[in-house]
Amino acid sequence: MKKAVVKIDWLLHPADAMAVEKHLQMHPGVRRIEISPVSGVAIVEYDESLITLEGIQYIVAECGYHCRVFRPQDIGGEHET
Repeated sequence: MKKAVVKIDWLLHPADAMAVEKHLQMHPGVRRIEISPVSGVAIVEYDESLITLEGIQYIVAECGYHCRVFRPQDIGGEHET
C-alpha cells in the first residue's frame, strides 16, 4: 500500500472534488482518497500492484482536471510512501 499527495488543479466547487473522489474510488486499486475542495490537495492511498501514480493521474484527467504529484522536495516532507 502506498500513499501519495497530489494537487488537482481547477476544482471550482466542492461538487467537483466529490465527482473526482467518486470516479477514483471506482478503481479497485484506490483504497482511500480525501480531497480538499478548497486547496485541491488530495491524499490517495492505493495498491501499487493494481494502479500506478500515472494511472491515478489518467483517471483525474478523464474527469477533466490536471493532476500533479507532490514530491517530497515540493513540500518539505515525505508524502509518497
